[in-house]
Amino acid sequence: MAIGATIYKANLNLSNLNSHHYADYSLTVAKHPSENELRLMCRLIAFSHAAHEDLELTKGISSADEPDLWQRDLTGHIVHWIELGMPDEKRIRQASGKAEKVSIYTYHDNKSDIWLEKNRSNLSANKKVKVFHINVDGDTSLEQFLVKTMNLSCIIEEDQMHLSDANRHISVQITQTL
Repeated sequence: MAIGATIYKANLNLSNLNSHHYADYSLTVAKHPSENELRLMCRLIAFSHAAHEDLELTKGISSADEPDLWQRDLTGHIVHWIELGMPDEKRIRQASGKAEKVSIYTYHDNKSDIWLEKNRSNLSANKKVKVFHINVDGDTSLEQFLVKTMNLSCIIEEDQMHLSDANRHISVQITQTL
């Protein structure tokens, strides 16, 4: 018998001072058995950073045909394709062919630098692609926020994201690397 996804609920109060996007989101996030807690939290960070009223969490890691997040218009056309991690060149080309814009959020410090240098020329040639890196300040971890029902507040100003719940606060730097 296969292990099913673990379901988390996230109530997110978002204030993005860069894009002047202010909203409350009630999200259901499915954690695939092969997905770790850091990756799940990075999906929430990417959602917050790219937030739009039409942005959706997808099946992500459990579906090869879908990104981790996407924004579609009313016809189903993909406006924004969002990947986490270090996708291969074929996946990036596929995303670029299907969407108006593609964002990649990396979160492994050393591995991400190596991946970016290896792929920089191909990524730079693709005008649809932007790459961001998620970096958590200090000794705290994103995983500390992960509980079955999360009540999160997120404020974004310039390249800083301040994430908090009733007991904790963390600063996350999101840097556009390409």
